[in-house]
Amino acid sequence: MFLARFLDASLDLALPRECVLCGSSETLKGPPLCETCALSLDKWTGDRCPRCGLPLISEQGLCMRCRGRDWAFDSAYPLYSYSGPVRELISAYKKDGRRSLAPFLAGLLAEAIDARWPERTIVPVPPRPGKIRRRGWDQVEELARQLELRGLTVSRALERLPSEEQKSLGRSGRGENARKAYALKRRASPPPRPLLLDDVVTTCATIDACARALKEGGAVSVVALILAAD
Repeated sequence: MFLARFLDASLDLALPRECVLCGSSETLKGPPLCETCALSLDKWTGDRCPRCGLPLISEQGLCMRCRGRDWAFDSAYPLYSYSGPVRELISAYKKDGRRSLAPFLAGLLAEAIDARWPERTIVPVPPRPGKIRRRGWDQVEELARQLELRGLTVSRALERLPSEEQKSLGRSGRGENARKAYALKRRASPPPRPLLLDDVVTTCATIDACARALKEGGAVSVVALILAAD
């Protein structure tokens, strides 16, 4: 595992030191992202659904997706829409293996945590079994590790059981698959007020299943923080 992580990190450092969004070759002191592109990432503002966190356009109160739904999580808060430059940035991080983006992305999350949930314990959504062994790292775990380096508390209380990959399923199948996929680790005690951490949310099935497992284990209130919503 260590060798795979070392080779992956070395490959990232060996890639051209250009902005992953605009290709600018200006001197980059930190992640492969220029200051102009970093400042151009627009966070969602305005009214949001109090449950899933998506922007409200014409609705009042809960959005149409959340009405009548018995979500296990108390609220979710995506920072961005998974589109445009944000999609490119997260794709470079996840699919292209640009691990050097992790400190920057963790910084965005840390700002939201400091402002909204400084007292909560971070619980990362766990990876599929074997993912770290195959790839050498997991994107959400890397964000959690970066937040730990900033002094935030992380509890890895959840595990993912063998199941189908969520993105290979349609919206209707993701809920049932997720409910079977996530569980509390044996002998683990979840924090009473966990803050679930994930990178991208589509149907809320994953964070709902994770929140359900945490609450069944004794958690009182579960909030989710996500980089982007698709």
